[in-house]
Amino acid sequence: MATAQDIVNACEAEWDAHRSDCSGFARAVAARLGVTLTGMADDIVAEIATAPWSTIADGPTAAAQAAQGRLVIAGLNGADQQVPDPHGHVVVIVAGPLAHGLYPTAYWGQLGGVGKKDMTLNWAWRAGDRDHVVYGAIDTA
Repeated sequence: MATAQDIVNACEAEWDAHRSDCSGFARAVAARLGVTLTGMADDIVAEIATAPWSTIADGPTAAAQAAQGRLVIAGLNGADQQVPDPHGHVVVIVAGPLAHGLYPTAYWGQLGGVGKKDMTLNWAWRAGDRDHVVYGAIDTA
């Protein structure tokens, strides 16, 4: 199984190439860690909600799982966003501090823009969306 630092290293290695593509970033990080993710953000959100992925209830638990070296993905379908969008959004949770005791540290790409590195998840979604993201975790190869 990977360490928390292995996941950060994978994020750093893939971020430049995928900083403008959240799903491409998540797929590339997962592949570096021996995990297969497929499709676009909405597809990934569906994938992390089913076995062999484990559903995680909240941000603090997601952060704890990432600190243990599990690959943790957070996401929200485009149709479930406060302002519905044809594209969802996904991020990779890493070990690090929680913002407001709720929002874990993450890396992400951003379609049509530039994502963020080592920032808390509350910056990845609008205020009305960030409490509705789903989290999934899986052991790495």
